[in-house]
Amino acid sequence: MADVQWSAAQSLAYIPDGKLVTFTAMHQAEYTQYVQIIDADGNPISFYCLDGSQATFPISGSGVNVGFLQNGAGRFTMASGMQVQFGSSGPNVPKVSAGTPVVFFINKIFGGGTLYVTEDGTDNDYNDTSFVIQWYQYVG
Repeated sequence: MADVQWSAAQSLAYIPDGKLVTFTAMHQAEYTQYVQIIDADGNPISFYCLDGSQATFPISGSGVNVGFLQNGAGRFTMASGMQVQFGSSGPNVPKVSAGTPVVFFINKIFGGGTLYVTEDGTDNDYNDTSFVIQWYQYVG
């Protein structure tokens, strides 16, 4: 994986520490796409797939057809300093566009979410990776 072009890390500081975080990731690109959550020291974290098995970032997906990144759905617990990064096996560093985080209120914060999309080429259609991340006030 030495030839992966990584984006600048994107802050996840809008997610409170200790919250359950879930994510899904899809790709549609010529090059292999990568996503990783890194800790405060810049190291990829491990996470649980939605079936309860454990996996490690980065997750990846390749090909021109739309599909999930390998192990592209999971959960982890937010900790201070965690960030998200996007990568590509292509010649360009991915450009990242992030939606404004949405927080849902019903007397208290029940959860929220945001969306990231990436562009690893020059056509600027931002359709190479779609990464949805959301968090919850309570588990169960």
